[in-house]
Amino acid sequence: MQRSIKEVVRGYMQGCKAEARKLGFEGNLYDSPPYYRVLTHKGQLQAMINYVYANPERSWQRKQNPDLFRMYRRTEACGMLFTSMGNHFLLDWPDRQLVEMSRNATEEQVQERLKAVLRSAQNGAVTYTASISKGEQLIARTLRTQGFPLVVLLNEGFPEEGSPHERFYKPGGVYFEACSQGKLLLLEPTEEAFSAPFIRQSVEETLRRKAEAKHFEYMPVATDSLRYRFVALNEMGRLLVAGQGADEIRL
Repeated sequence: MQRSIKEVVRGYMQGCKAEARKLGFEGNLYDSPPYYRVLTHKGQLQAMINYVYANPERSWQRKQNPDLFRMYRRTEACGMLFTSMGNHFLLDWPDRQLVEMSRNATEEQVQERLKAVLRSAQNGAVTYTASISKGEQLIARTLRTQGFPLVVLLNEGFPEEGSPHERFYKPGGVYFEACSQGKLLLLEPTEEAFSAPFIRQSVEETLRRKAEAKHFEYMPVATDSLRYRFVALNEMGRLLVAGQGADEIRL
């Protein structure tokens, strides 16, 4: 085309606004500037069409539950700081369980753990998980599908503070539905939390124990490595599940 896609879309938006004014609509038709996406792979077009169709309902849900979709940059729990979004009352739920499974867990072990987790969830437990291994992901997905509450610990799950995408961020897919229903809390530890001395000590003890079980010599790992961070997320989950009162949680 002789004109750019931005010019075409801008003209379309201006035309819609002009028609709306003729009908007596004085407000703004658009919440924000449009996103532009290039189609790069098979199935992307249909996914984008589905996304557009779902947008009005999701926008309504966000407006009905604004606090559930507000991003907090300094949520404190158990002496740790997180970026968070979702239902913060889940942190004060009296019955909690942690899902942590080895990447080497067998299908039978995963299914047995899933049954136990579902039993506890049916009895009112809130489940915490970093959802890293395939077993953890399966259990988290099953809990979401069945409508049980989840607290998910993330590594780099939110946009960086001050980034262009920060104000538009919302959980994707089934996480969005769970968040709108108050069944989800997302927690991303800050750098201070990852490097806190008590977290560092817990991670090193866990890694040393694993190394010794395999008859390896333990070698300390950097706090910014994925290995360290994945173990740290589970250690943080363990601390959160151990329990704290509402007076220890501040947004």
